[in-house]
Order: sequence, then structure tokens, then C-alpha cells
Amino acid sequence: MDPANSNFSIDASLSSTPKRPRLEGPSTAVSLGRGVRVQDNIEPAFFHLPEEIHVKIIRYLEFRDITRVTEVCTYLRDLVKDNKALERAWFRRFPSPCQYQLKTIVMTKDRQQLRDWLKPFANRDTVESLMEQQNCTYFPALLLFTNCKLMSQCERFKLEKKAKKPQRRLVNGVTFSTDSRYAVTCDLGAKVKIYGQKTGGSWKTKATFSHNSRLTSATFSPNGRHLVTTSFDGEATICDLGDDGSWEVKTTITHRGQVKPVNFSADGGHLMIASSCGAVKIYGQKIGESWEEKATIIHNHRVNSASLSSDGRQVLVVDEKNNATIYVQEDDESWKVKGNFSHHHSLYSASFSTDGRHLATASGDRTAKICDLQSNGSWKEIVEVVHYDEVYSARFSDNGRNLVTAGKDCRAKIYGRKASGLWVKEATIKHKDAVGLAYFSADGRHVVTASRDKTAQIYGQETPGSWVHKATITHKGRLLSATFSADGCYVLTIADDDKRAKIYGISADGSWVKKATIRHKRQITLATLSADGRHVLSVDESDKVMITELGG
Repeated sequence: MDPANSNFSIDASLSSTPKRPRLEGPSTAVSLGRGVRVQDNIEPAFFHLPEEIHVKIIRYLEFRDITRVTEVCTYLRDLVKDNKALERAWFRRFPSPCQYQLKTIVMTKDRQQLRDWLKPFANRDTVESLMEQQNCTYFPALLLFTNCKLMSQCERFKLEKKAKKPQRRLVNGVTFSTDSRYAVTCDLGAKVKIYGQKTGGSWKTKATFSHNSRLTSATFSPNGRHLVTTSFDGEATICDLGDDGSWEVKTTITHRGQVKPVNFSADGGHLMIASSCGAVKIYGQKIGESWEEKATIIHNHRVNSASLSSDGRQVLVVDEKNNATIYVQEDDESWKVKGNFSHHHSLYSASFSTDGRHLATASGDRTAKICDLQSNGSWKEIVEVVHYDEVYSARFSDNGRNLVTAGKDCRAKIYGRKASGLWVKEATIKHKDAVGLAYFSADGRHVVTASRDKTAQIYGQETPGSWVHKATITHKGRLLSATFSADGCYVLTIADDDKRAKIYGISADGSWVKKATIRHKRQITLATLSADGRHVLSVDESDKVMITELGG
């Protein structure tokens, strides 16, 4: 149930004479092979309850159950429709950080921009009907659910090139802002380009600036108003978006050693910058003010990677000794070690779950580890996931209920967390060659794997703990990436020795089918989706940057 989105008061008086709906269907049934007549005057006790209670009960149900409720009778179908119960249940499947991202897509667009965004898949009547409900608290859920439904009904996406930009040096990073209004590319020539969408849908260069050495990353803040770029020479540059739509360099931070990709806290108020020399610094910003250093953590070994928990109070450091160390901020704002986990060989990845209560590591020693936060603040290893060869990655679903590992042994394994807190294996996805990566969709209901066997596989969760194969996507070379759209409705894949990026999406019957193919004249090396699901930014080996709009 989502009380914040309810359009009735919990204290409202209940009607004394509730409606008595009629169940649909035949009045006869079969029992033990004999025909039995059902008495028409017997009604389930549920229907004697007031309508307000019906609404409350329905809002406690999950999406799958509400879908079944609509098949019972006209009364319940209308009740679900009038209270937008299906839309709200669909939106509740996303954890809070994903809901924030999805709301940002809607709330940062004005009325005309929302119309333009909907038009490729919705007719005029549908658009105007949706816009009439813009002031309702459930508007983001209604809009995004309708958009996902319309895209699933579209057999093929129409592709329209909105920008084609040449760059002189090898592009090694591309990303969109959370609100999908801006995109950034960085290249080995130390140049950063920010693109913005104009009225009418075309894209133009909004800003260009350079570092003194090769760039390593470009990261937008959750609210899309800050961009941080990092380079090999220890420099991090923070750019801010002005009210007039211009981007300006506001702060340059210098470290010793190579600067690692930046992490923002979920609210965007803090960021973490780590360098290979072992220094990890936390910066904070007050509204309208510059960024200032809040804390420095000195790690004893060379840092390979570092990440910040969503609440900004835990830092995870992976070092050259194959250790994953957890630092926690105390009440006096000091940072202390609360956990340390080691592997016997290369530690390829380590990450927190979205809620910061679980940790996953993946190593060349053929194992992945799941560690949980204990009630006393310490961390404890709970499960060791064993593969037959190196484990390249271990990632949690955004809701923290599942973990998927990807290994050199041609397998991806899905583990689930039970109500008791135990983690158990739920599925094994098999390929014919090494699995380079595996990701969950934002709602945690699908997994995509990418393999050297030239295929990506999509698996879906039928019921809790049960996963089934949904689709196989085939390319001409080993898979380089496979990513879900923010709403989990479709997947974008690219591969080595392939000039095509493929988009597969959910169809109206729940199956996954090919929706579009984006073509370049040379091999595609990078591709990413905008958060609002309308654009694909792709780059080929000749450094041609192309932005493609998806339509119906």
C-alpha cells in the first residue's frame, strides 16, 4: 500500500450501504465429475464490505495479484481502474532510488516537453487524457506505466537520427544525465563534450573543456545539475548547470595519483573521490554553495576502486592486496574500519546493495562472497558462491533481494535472500563461453547476461525463486555490453566486430522480441540509453557519436 499516493482519507467515514457487485461467469461448476449448481444468492463476504475497504485491500496487493483481480468481475475491474491500483503497484516494484530516478524523468519536464515525449507512442487523446491528471500525486506512476505499456504494444521502434558528431580522439566514456536532458562524452585526447537537447528534439554541443591528461570517467549527479570528470593526472573537475542551461567549471580538485570514478550519495549532497595513492576524500555541498572537503580516509595500500553507499555513511575500498575494506562514519564524523574481506587472487569487483546492508565481492579465486551488516554494526561473511573458474562480477538487484554472478566458467548464478536472511541459489544460466557480465533490471524481475559466445540471454522471474529463459540475443562477436532501460522494458546490446546495436523489448504477451537495430558504418564500441528511454547514444571505432531517438 502506498498511503502517500492515496486519494482518500484513512479517517473518512465509511458508507453504510456498500454496493453488491455480481461475479461474472457461469452458475454451474464440476465437483468429482458431477455437475453442481452454484446458488446465485451466495456472495463472498468480501463484497459486503464498504468500497473504501475494498480500495485499501487492493492497494496492499502486488501487481500480479491486482491483474488477476481485474478478471473476477466488472466491479473490481472498474475499482482497480478508478484508483490507478495497477499503475501504483507497478511503480512500487521499483526500490526508492529507482523511483527517484523515474520521478526525475517526469518532474523535470514541463507540460509541452511531456507531450513531445509521449507523442511517439501515444495518440493525441491518450496524451491529453494523461496531461489532465498532471496534478495528481500518482501522475509519475500513471505516465511511466502507460508509456511502458504502449512501448510493449509497439512491434518495432522507429529510429530517427537526432545528432551525428565526429570526435578526433578515441571516445572512452558516454553517459546521459538522470533527467535525460544532457549527454556527455570524454575521449583519450582529454576533451569533454556536453550535449543538450534543443526544442524540436535535435541535440547541440553546450560546452567543451579539457583536462591535462587522459580522462578516466564522467559522472552526473542524481539531480543532473553537476558533472564530475576525472583524469589520470589526479584531477577532478566539477561542472555546474546554470539556470540558463549553460555549463560552467566551478571546482577543480587535485589528488596524487590516478583519480578513480566519482560516487555521489543518493541525494547528490555528497561525493567521494578516491585516488590510487590511497587517499579517499568526501566532499559536501550546501544549496547554492561550493563543494568543500568534509573528510579524508587514508588507506594503507594502493586503491584499485572505491564506492560510496547511498546514504553517504559507508565507503568500500578495494586495494592491490585483494582486500575489500568497509569504512563507516561514526557519530563524531570520524571514519573507522568495520569490515575487511580478502580473496586469494584478483578482486575484480565489490559493491554495496542499494540499502547499504549487503556487500558482494567477485574474485579470480573462483568465488564470490556475500557479506551482511550485523545489528552491532559489524560485517560478517554469509555465503560463498563457488564457480569452476574466475568470477568476473557479482551484482545485487536494486531491491537487494537477489544477487547475480558472472564467471569465466560459462555460467551466471542467481541467488535469492529468503525471509530468514539466508541466501540460496535460485538459478544457473549457462553459456558456451565465458560470461563477462550480468545485470538485473531496475525492478529486479529480469536478468541479462553477456557472453563471449556472441549471445546475451534474458531470464525472467515467474514467481519468487523461479527464473525462466525469455530470449537469446545473437551478435557477430563477443558481447561488450547489455543494459536495461530505467523502466526495465527493454535491453540494449552491442558486441565486438559488429556494426549493429540491438534493442529487445517486452511485447504485449510478456515475451521478449527484437524492437530495433541501430546501424553504424564501423564497429560500435560504446552505447548507452537515456534514463527516459527515448534516446540511444552510440559511438563507433571511427569516433562518430550518434544520438538516435526511439519512436513508435
